Amino acid sequence: MAAVMSAEDLQRQPNPVRVVADDAHPDVPGWHCAGMPAAWYHAMRMKWAHDWSGANALEYALWLEAVDMANANGWRVPTGQERLRRMAGLAIAELADPSRYRQPESWQLKAAWIGVGRSQWFDIWQARYEALYRTLDEWSNLAWRHVRERQQGASTGGDESGLQNPE
Repeated sequence: MAAVMSAEDLQRQPNPVRVVADDAHPDVPGWHCAGMPAAWYHAMRMKWAHDWSGANALEYALWLEAVDMANANGWRVPTGQERLRRMAGLAIAELADPSRYRQPESWQLKAAWIGVGRSQWFDIWQARYEALYRTLDEWSNLAWRHVRERQQGASTGGDESGLQNPE
């Protein structure tokens, strides 16, 4: 029979997606993520649990973020080639498997993924892609912080939103 971990042991686990209370109440994981933007939640699940179930929703949210970044920064983006959407998909793949996409020679894979050559990648698209990837990684970090704050609130019987820990 497997050993049962206490709530304190579970809270010390590095993966916030798997951290639940001792009572295995079905609302506990949702309770920790309540109030979090969906994109943050999907990014956290992708990074920490390698859960691809929210990949389409995450890609769409990140694509919209890329469009906003392009408009805000005056990026010239070729029409009909979906480079911003491809960048969103690439960022998600990298978040899920950083060991594959953070190698020195991985620029070739990244450039091919979004459909550009070497000079275009290094002159134009690499910086844009890195900015988008940092945004996605920040979403995951913000989600993790949100869960940790909710856990700390749960250990005191409530949280800053006034919700009580389900019993």
